[in-house]
Amino acid sequence: MALDRRRAPGYDRRGQADAKEERRLFPVWTLIVVLGCAAVWLAGAKIYQDQMAAYESYAAIRQTVSRDTFFPGVTIDGTDLGGMTMEEAQALIAQGQERTAQAFSLVVASGERRWRITSQEVPVTFDAQTVLARAYAVGRTGTLEERYAQIQQAAQSGVHLTTGFTYDRSAIDSLVDIIGDSLDVEAKDATLDAFDVNNRTFTFTDAKAGYRIDRTQLAADILAALDEGAYDRVVIVQGETIEPGVVRSQLEGLFGRVSSFSTTTTKDRDRNTNIALSADAINGRVVLPGETLSFNDCTGQRTGAKGYREAGAIAGGVLVDDTGGGVCQTSSTLFNAVVRADLTIVKRSAHSWPSSYVNKGEDATVNWPSLDFVFKNEGKFPVFVVAWYADQTVTVEIYGQLLENGMTIDLESTVTKTIKPSDEILYTLDPSLPVGTRQSGRDKRTGYEVDTYKVYKDSEGNEIERKKLWTTTYRATQKEILYNDGSASAASE
Repeated sequence: MALDRRRAPGYDRRGQADAKEERRLFPVWTLIVVLGCAAVWLAGAKIYQDQMAAYESYAAIRQTVSRDTFFPGVTIDGTDLGGMTMEEAQALIAQGQERTAQAFSLVVASGERRWRITSQEVPVTFDAQTVLARAYAVGRTGTLEERYAQIQQAAQSGVHLTTGFTYDRSAIDSLVDIIGDSLDVEAKDATLDAFDVNNRTFTFTDAKAGYRIDRTQLAADILAALDEGAYDRVVIVQGETIEPGVVRSQLEGLFGRVSSFSTTTTKDRDRNTNIALSADAINGRVVLPGETLSFNDCTGQRTGAKGYREAGAIAGGVLVDDTGGGVCQTSSTLFNAVVRADLTIVKRSAHSWPSSYVNKGEDATVNWPSLDFVFKNEGKFPVFVVAWYADQTVTVEIYGQLLENGMTIDLESTVTKTIKPSDEILYTLDPSLPVGTRQSGRDKRTGYEVDTYKVYKDSEGNEIERKKLWTTTYRATQKEILYNDGSASAASE
C-alpha cells in the first residue's frame, strides 16, 4: 500500500522547505511582468493590425475616388456612363443629339398649302455639356469621405440625369412671318374705278374680304409641338377673316355731280370759238387726291395752230385783240364750279376791271404764261371735270364725292368800297403811234373793293357757315388819250 506522504515523518518540514525554495526561484512579480509584456505586445499587434486595415481602406478609397472616368450608377438619358471617359461620354451623347435633331420635322398646314420645319430652319441647342459636367462632378466634390459616400450612393441607388434642348425662338418667329406674309390677304375696300364723261356715270370696284393669320398662336403651337416631341404633328394655321371697311353699296350713294356753274357768252363767234376750245381742253380732266390742275397746263399756249382766234382780251388794263381772247370766261366759270365743289384754290387772279359774266370778286383771269388758275384736290377720292360750250353758254361741272348731308356751297360778294376815277383826261405819249395822231387808251372806269365769301348751306338752303375767301381790288382808271406829237423823235435826234 502506498505510503501517505502527508503523514510520513518529517513531511511538513521538507514540504514547506520545498515550497519556499520554489518561491525563491519564481517570484510573483516576474509573472506579472511577463503577463504585462504579453498584454502590451498583444495591444501593439492589435493597433498595428487596425492601422494597417485603416491604411489599406484609405488606399482603396483613395484609389476609387482618383479615377478619371464616370463612376458606376451615373446615367444620362438612361445610359450608364460608369467607366467612361469624358470624351467617350461626349461622343455617345452627341450620337443621341444627332438622332434627336434628325427626328425633328414638323408640318404647318393651311388648306392645301404645307410648310415643313426641321432643325435646318429652327436650330436646336442642347445642354449636354452642362449635364455631362454635373454627371462628372458626382464623387468629386467635398472631403474624401464625402466623395466616397457619393460614389457608394451612386453605385447603390444611381444618379440619373437627363439632357434637354431648346429651340431658336427668333427662327420660329421668322418662319411664322414668312408663312403669314404668304397667307395674309389685305382687305380691299370698294373704290371708285372710273367715270364716264359722256354718260356722267361712275363705276366702282367691289370690296374684297381679307385674311390674317394669328401669328402669336401659330408660334405658340409650333413651340408646343416641339417641346412635346410631337414631331409628326400637323400644326393647323389659325386665322380670321378681315371685313372691308367700305362696300360698293356704301359708295354708290356718295358720288355724283358736286357742283355746276354756267356763264353766258356774247355773240362774238371768234370769242366763242376760243371759249369752246378751252372748255374742250379741260373737259374730262381727272384730279387725283393730292394733285393739282392748272388751266394753262390743260390748254397750253393758245395759238392759231390749235384753232384759237383773235378776240377781245384785257392786256395792261386795255381791251385788245389777242389770240385766245375770251378764255378767261372759261377759267372764271371753272373757278366758280371749283369753289362750289369745296376744292382748294391754289392760284387765282382778278381782271383789271369787273367782268360782265360773273359777279365782282368771282372772276379768275389767265394769260399765257404768267397768269394761271390752279386748284388742288385735298379729298380722298378723284374729282372729274366736265366742261362744254353750247348756245352762247359755257358750263363746268365737277363730279366726285358729294358734300356731306346734302350740303351745297355758294359764293356771295359784297362791294365794300367804290373808288371814283378822276374826271381829268390823262394824256400819255406813245411813240409807237404815227406822229401827229391820237388814240384812246384806258377808258374811264370806277374802281371797287369787294369781299367774297364762301357760304355753306344745308340741304334745305339754310346758311350754316360763312368763310371769307379774299378781298378783290379793281383799280379806278381815268380817261386816257395816247398821242405822238413827234417830240419823242426830236428828243432822240
